[in-house]
This record gives sequence, structure tokens and C-alpha cells, in this order.
Amino acid sequence: MKNSILIFLFLVSAFSFSQENPVESPLIAVKIPLGETIQIGSHTITFKDVLEDSRCPVGVTCVWAGRAKISVEISDEENKLMEKNLIFGEIMQGESNDMVLFTENNSQVIGLKLNPYPNSGEQATERSYVLLVYVEN
Repeated sequence: MKNSILIFLFLVSAFSFSQENPVESPLIAVKIPLGETIQIGSHTITFKDVLEDSRCPVGVTCVWAGRAKISVEISDEENKLMEKNLIFGEIMQGESNDMVLFTENNSQVIGLKLNPYPNSGEQATERSYVLLVYVEN
């Protein structure tokens, strides 16, 4: 009887302590391949071009971490076009690291990442670029 009470108290205390740290929900990203267009809400986003990709490849020691700069076209339901450049990595003087593509209904659509990250064993022309964006509420 004493053993079962002891086990019960142990289980109750273990479950109550395990709930202290809240779990962060993962970001759910939308993939936009180079040259493709997607729609989020009343806006369309087109991944137009990779202007620069000087990111330091995996497996290589670099003096400068490098960066990737891309061009994105955004239009709304009134067909107002806006072109925006996103920079992933090092920002130079006079540049902005603003990754917000647009804001709609108190939500922001944000550029998250450019894939694939360079690898020392591949040519840049072999890459199939994909932009990852997510909606932040």
C-alpha cells in the first residue's frame, strides 16, 4: 500500500514539473521556387531573381560570411506592383535588413530563408533556389 502511494505521488510530481516550460510552436513556412508565384491573402508574391549569392559554403572557412540578395515582386488585388530586395546575411552600409514583404489584417508576411545554402562541392548553376516565407500574426 505504501509503495503504491509513493509511486502515485512520484507520477503526479513528475507530470506537474514537466509542464513548467511552454512549448514554442514551429514556424510554418511557404516555399516559393525561383520564377514561381504564390498567393497569400489578397497579395501575390513572385520570386523574381537571385541578384547575388556570396554566402560562405558549408565546409569552407571564409573571412566574410557573405550574403544572398534576391528580388521579389508583390502585388495586391488592385494590381499595384512593388518590387522588394531581401538580403539574407551581411548588410552593407545604407542597406536595410527589413524582411517584411507586406502587412495585411494585422499579420505580416516575412521572408525567412533562402535555400539551398551553398555547399563547397557544387556549382551555383546547379542550385534550385527556393524562398521560404511565413505569416506572423
